[in-house]
Amino acid sequence: MTQSKFKRVNFSLTEQVSKDIDSISFLPKDFKCSRSDVVKAAILSFKNLSEEEKITVLREVCDDRETENTILK
Repeated sequence: MTQSKFKRVNFSLTEQVSKDIDSISFLPKDFKCSRSDVVKAAILSFKNLSEEEKITVLREVCDDRETENTILK
């Protein structure tokens, strides 16, 4: 029997993204969903996007990050 091996990693998230992950993890009422499960689900969904759609989403996230960094300086 093979066991799944998980690797613990750290991410830097804004407070809002962290809250979003929490609220999404509480959506299911008939099963438990962890914060890690939300990230895994997001990756599965992201993988199904076209390359153009992925780049659009990544651009939005990266542009938001750059805007936040500029405001904080």
